[in-house]
Amino acid sequence: MTPGNTALAYAARGWRVFPCQWRGARRKRPLIEHGPHDASAEPAIIAAWWQRWPAALIGVPTGSAIGAVVLDIDVKRDDANGYDTLDNLGVAILPDTPIAHTASGGLHLYFEMPANGLRNTGGGRGRGIGTGLDWRGDGGYVIAPSSGSGYEWDPHWNLDTAWLAPVPAVLLPRAAEQSVAAALIKPTTGLSPYAEAALDSACRRIVDAPAGEQEATINGECFAIGTLAGANVIPAAFARRTLAWAAARVPSYDSRRPWRPTELERKVERAFADGLRHPREVLGA
Repeated sequence: MTPGNTALAYAARGWRVFPCQWRGARRKRPLIEHGPHDASAEPAIIAAWWQRWPAALIGVPTGSAIGAVVLDIDVKRDDANGYDTLDNLGVAILPDTPIAHTASGGLHLYFEMPANGLRNTGGGRGRGIGTGLDWRGDGGYVIAPSSGSGYEWDPHWNLDTAWLAPVPAVLLPRAAEQSVAAALIKPTTGLSPYAEAALDSACRRIVDAPAGEQEATINGECFAIGTLAGANVIPAAFARRTLAWAAARVPSYDSRRPWRPTELERKVERAFADGLRHPREVLGA
């Protein structure tokens, strides 16, 4: 089956899809401007995309978009092997749930969407569960198996599996770290010491994020600050500008795939706006 026909088959299941680069330094990057945000299940749109890019990889938004979250087990680095991290977490046997084998030898495990939702994580940073393990939930995407992609459904646990397993408690993202004072923060019209410290920490994490974790860090930190701005704990306009300033300074670890300023700005804006829609509970709110 051609990639285009496979994309149509996913759409027939109710999944929205979008085309991604299939070769070169930008492999797996979206070929349409807004990537997963412009994914579609309309056959005419999908057919037009794959007529233009017949070999395109199939991107699938994760989270509420498909009712499933995906655990990416990465094995590309010996010092950040996801299987070792799973062993350390006590997960010796993988749950029975749909599995895709990735082009690099890792796995994508598809799980039921948690009731409280789940956002992207990267490795062990922030809310992440450990090195070599990345969650792809709301705001994320994965490459779905198709001919020539290097991704394949497991012969036993695949899309014909009748269920999605719930996420094991030990694999859920960690609760956001916060002090007692953070739990009792109050709305303010200025920049409180707590808000200043939170914004400074978010910016430092964005700038210092290692290769492979930059996008997840930008999304997570901007979302978290957005929840504070949504609760009037921090001035929204100032926070947004400061986060954009930090994102503009993330290093391009691969000179063949440099970050583009407009791309970074869009990531900051989307994650921050999402946080604004989910304001943190505060005293007096």
